[in-house]
Amino acid sequence: MATKKPKLGLPPTPPAALSNSAMQEMINKGGSVLEPVVTAPTKAEPEEDKLKSFTFKIYESELAQIRAIQDSLPKRDRISIHDFVVAAVKEKIDKSAKKNNPK
Repeated sequence: MATKKPKLGLPPTPPAALSNSAMQEMINKGGSVLEPVVTAPTKAEPEEDKLKSFTFKIYESELAQIRAIQDSLPKRDRISIHDFVVAAVKEKIDKSAKKNNPK
């Protein structure tokens, strides 16, 4: 025998206490919003670096080399291919910065 689906009921009605006119008048009146305190900036802070997403192409042989490096690491020390590439780019930027700005 097929079971009957329960019938959908109407949404609950608001309690009688909220329907009195004095309370509705108070709600409709609303309130005021406090003005936010504006402080003068002491130092100009640089804007936060926004994250930019893009796609790049890489040869299969280079990707295989990256995977081989990952496979040689212990499982708990492995990083994703994305993190590997980002770390390599950061290293290259640091090397270029040191090469161009010897102090």
